[in-house]
Amino acid sequence: MAVMSAHLSARSTASLLGLALGGSFGSQFFVPANQHALSSRLLPPGPWQWTDDTEMACSIYRVLADHGAIDQDELAASFAARHDFDRGYGPATNRMLRLVREGGDWRTLSAMLGNGRQVAAHDTVPFTLWVAARERRDFETAMWTTAAAGGDVDTTCAIVGGIIAAAESTQLPPQWRERCEPLPDWSGAPHESTH
Repeated sequence: MAVMSAHLSARSTASLLGLALGGSFGSQFFVPANQHALSSRLLPPGPWQWTDDTEMACSIYRVLADHGAIDQDELAASFAARHDFDRGYGPATNRMLRLVREGGDWRTLSAMLGNGRQVAAHDTVPFTLWVAARERRDFETAMWTTAAAGGDVDTTCAIVGGIIAAAESTQLPPQWRERCEPLPDWSGAPHESTH
């Protein structure tokens, strides 16, 4: 079993915390009462619950911490075991994870139910990379820029947050962090960033 270096572990932890903060921030704008906060750039009230993106990222983090690499079977088992229906998963993912939890083979099920090949990321990924590159030194501005674009805001903010937070110079805003729901204990990630 390979072990992550201390440096890689610190960057992974920082990225996970930024992803969770970004995703939970972005999810606030699915709440109609918070729409005014977006246009006036006021932080929505807490607590900000993290979403499916964070839950799956926590599984990735845990498998990496335990194995030093991604073990696909362990990851699929973790996704299924940790699946929380109320975190915003789509219907097909909810069904697949339930079937895996009930003993189904994830490889067979993903071929049957689809694995995302029919989902177009041709606008989402370039947009998030553009925001992350443009605002790489300013987490808050990056989040507001991402959220203002609309769309799958929790996911796009999670992606941008994870990228920006991985940089050693990034400080996640304390006023934002205190609104974000803590990561689950099972993830093994510390609740506070080391930088």
